[in-house]
Amino acid sequence: MGLLSRSLGIQALSMEDPAQPLLPYSALFESLGLGRSDAGVMVNEKQAMRLPTAFACITVISSDLASLPLPVLQHMPDGSVQEAQTHRLYPILHDQPNANMTSVVFRSAVLASVLGWGNSYSFIRRDRANRVIEIVPLPSDRTSPVWIKGKLMYATTATADGQAEYMMPEDVLHISGLSFDGYVGMSPIQTCKNAFGLGLAAEKFGAQLFGNGARASGVLTHPNTLNPVAQENLKKSLREAMTGDSALRPLILEEGMTWNQITVNPDDAQFLETRKFQREEIASLYRVPMHLLQSLERATNNNIEHQSLDYIRYTLRPWAVRIEQEINRKLLSGPFFCEHDFNAFQRGDYQSQVEGMMSLRLGGVYSANDCMKQLRENPIPAEDGGDVRIAPINMMPLKILAEQAEKGLDAADNEPTTNTDQGEAITDVRRGRIVNAYRRIFRDAVGRVVNRKSYDETFAYRAFQPLIFSAAETLMAMYFAPSKELTEEAETQANKLARSVATEAKDWRAEEASAIATRITDETTAALYRSLIEQRSN
Repeated sequence: MGLLSRSLGIQALSMEDPAQPLLPYSALFESLGLGRSDAGVMVNEKQAMRLPTAFACITVISSDLASLPLPVLQHMPDGSVQEAQTHRLYPILHDQPNANMTSVVFRSAVLASVLGWGNSYSFIRRDRANRVIEIVPLPSDRTSPVWIKGKLMYATTATADGQAEYMMPEDVLHISGLSFDGYVGMSPIQTCKNAFGLGLAAEKFGAQLFGNGARASGVLTHPNTLNPVAQENLKKSLREAMTGDSALRPLILEEGMTWNQITVNPDDAQFLETRKFQREEIASLYRVPMHLLQSLERATNNNIEHQSLDYIRYTLRPWAVRIEQEINRKLLSGPFFCEHDFNAFQRGDYQSQVEGMMSLRLGGVYSANDCMKQLRENPIPAEDGGDVRIAPINMMPLKILAEQAEKGLDAADNEPTTNTDQGEAITDVRRGRIVNAYRRIFRDAVGRVVNRKSYDETFAYRAFQPLIFSAAETLMAMYFAPSKELTEEAETQANKLARSVATEAKDWRAEEASAIATRITDETTAALYRSLIEQRSN
């Protein structure tokens, strides 16, 4: 019994069908000398990786998707989603699946196996308490699903003695590609071996062509008959004269020999066109845009941007979902799940990242600290408003507008109806927006006052007088008469409040600036609002 069997705590089982192969059919064909393409080239998963286009496609997809963060997330009772960094599997999935691999290396290997063999298998190792302690990849050419006594199992010969051992389905992460039966994915290389074989044959032809100095072959004619020794000497001389550094030197013929060229010109055989077509055909099998393979013949700045978006949507996302669902099914349960963070693709495009964050910030979705987190910057202290969400003050929820219409609120002159619960709700929402909008401006004014070397009442008055007048004008426009200017009474009240704040400023301390700004913003706007209400009533 080997290592896997001991870890699983089961004994090796006999096969229900002894004729059933334990290896993928591609490996079986290779061992029997089969699998040759119509181009005359042997094609298997490892041979196909010698083709630059195949290597590039598999590398691009596996490295791009593996570079994305894969955190464990949790559905919270309030409907939100948060990272579950304290979950036991978080470091295994996000950082290090096993002692020898990082998450990027492990997931790259998983994807490379799927893109090559059509299947990827990883053994889930558990401790005696049945807790996952590591995930180890298994070679796809030596592992396959089998049926034993009517039950699905996984067999692998990747053992110390090479003998097949069996694993329970819940102990194997099986990521498969396109499949007819849902159990075994089809190898794109074996399924489309002629496409890869033609590419390998064209590459081999090109290598031999240039290895022979890009000179066409022909026939040597001798007027007499050469004995075997002379024939061997002639072959040796020709090889030395037509290959390597001597390939382009003139050929000297003796004894009346003549050279007759018979090989078709590479242009006539459309050698370059064939190689180009095979590159595009193999890229289409993996759905990789040509610009990611350094083919920029038809590329423009505009279509590259859209092709990159399509690559994320139609190439990376389907593979990401396959991996996520298998991990969630085998490793996570309840409110916990894993999901690739595709927002990481924006880290290289600073302008788009900033524009996106500003849209969310102005829409009230992000706070300043949410943006700082995305930028990997230190957070703003909560007392300085780092967790405050802002929104434009000229917007109102549709629900309130509907209630406003039903209650007969006069929208023409925006007169507040403070005698009903609905009117008070509207007033509170509007005034709350004004307070939030002015809180930062008041914070700036308080900072300028307290940071002076000595108290200056005149400076303090000049710092707050235009700010308080602006708040009064905003309240007037929103609640009362948008087209009217402040009345004399309103101006008097605003001046009085500015003087009061300037006088109070002599007792302010810099460490209390945030709390002071919050308080005077609330008090000032409330006083202005009450004053305007009284004036309107009179």
